[in-house]
Amino acid sequence: MEENKRIKGTYGYIDSLKRSKLVAIGIWAIFIALLLIIPSIIFKTRYNSFTIAAIVMILPAARQVVQYLSLLPFHSGNREEYEKIRSLTEGKSWIVLAADMVLASESGHMMLDMLVIYNGNVYGYAPAQKKSREAIEAYLTNILTEEDLIHKKPVVHENFEEFEEMVMMLAANEPSAPVEAGAIFSRLKSNCL
Repeated sequence: MEENKRIKGTYGYIDSLKRSKLVAIGIWAIFIALLLIIPSIIFKTRYNSFTIAAIVMILPAARQVVQYLSLLPFHSGNREEYEKIRSLTEGKSWIVLAADMVLASESGHMMLDMLVIYNGNVYGYAPAQKKSREAIEAYLTNILTEEDLIHKKPVVHENFEEFEEMVMMLAANEPSAPVEAGAIFSRLKSNCL
């Protein structure tokens, strides 16, 4: 998979999304400024329909700014850690690995550096952040319960070594009747920024 593609749930998604939002903000700012300046010079007045158009264009530009500001505190996880987990799950069709998941909730955003879905169960890695491990687990449980998806209680690790050991164990044991992880992954992606 190309690294410059912005696909939710892949490593580097957050940093790539932040860069694209920053570029979009710059383009909007230039466009609005030109829409204000050029007609003012040509018509020798600011009172024209282009000024109104420029003012209206501030709304979509502001949306880009708000999205960028909501992503500002988050960064893609550690590349070395991601590569370790990716090497463990590579070629294992019964395991889905997701990265850079910023879950949006009413009580605030929570960041999962990595997420492994195995046989209907969700295992996450979320290094220390404002939200507690229990709050993240409760939110994941709530998402999965709303969709009536078969699962056990999600487990979130704050320590990478513990998460790596869990993934090693999961990768070594192929389930006899694997549960489809696609529905769970789709539901989680729909709740992400």
